[in-house]
Amino acid sequence: MLSKLLKYDLRSNFKFLAIFYVLAIIFAIITRILFAVNDSLFLTILAYVFNGATIAMIANILINNLMRAWVYFKNNLYGDEGYLMHTLPVPRSNLYASKFLMGLITMVTSSLIIIATMAIAWLTPESFEGLKNMLAPMAEIIDSTAVEIILLTIFVVVLEILVMLFSGYTGIILGHRKLNKRTAWSVFIGFCCYIVIQLVILIGMFILAGVKPEIGDSLFSNERLIPDISALKPVFVQSIVLYFILIAINYMLSAKWFKRIDLD
Repeated sequence: MLSKLLKYDLRSNFKFLAIFYVLAIIFAIITRILFAVNDSLFLTILAYVFNGATIAMIANILINNLMRAWVYFKNNLYGDEGYLMHTLPVPRSNLYASKFLMGLITMVTSSLIIIATMAIAWLTPESFEGLKNMLAPMAEIIDSTAVEIILLTIFVVVLEILVMLFSGYTGIILGHRKLNKRTAWSVFIGFCCYIVIQLVILIGMFILAGVKPEIGDSLFSNERLIPDISALKPVFVQSIVLYFILIAINYMLSAKWFKRIDLD
């Protein structure tokens, strides 16, 4: 039954997001073509117009994915649709699991579309080589490659966005335990949940700096104007591990709190 719930949730959300996906790709292709045939002032101006439209579509994909997921979660489980959803012959945990997986899948898909859009619009062999050359010194210091640094950065950013998404879910669940001003409480609690997770990540960095003094000297010492790049790799690795742990904890706690439902 979970698969059927997930299929329904994905269909409802991708139907909305697909518009932004298609527009982003179309604008990226037009941007690439216009910059390639840039042989007049009119085409140059047009290229920059579509370049701006491409950037706007990238921002829209991210913002609308987050907002759509939160609004859908609220309406489907706490609004008028909730009266039907909670009468389905399925465990309540499946209702939350479906929304969690839906958010995870749509956000990862949106991230891939954003990467594809950026690659279509702006990535060239020359720009990619330039980026690799820029990151080469850092890669050599931390015993890695430029491609690994790029992928690691993208991975951390996606995890950060997922934390925002799932913090919003938690805020909605706890906010709807209040008697009034549930939307305001949902926003406030979701924001607090996100801040707590960021504080845990920061505390983890301080603990790591205490265990490995060279990292603390590099990142927090006033005597260094430029941090030691070699300290970044363990910080990135620890942050990724903590993100996974905190997302898992957030899921378990939210699923537990979700057992009590007060519909609007």
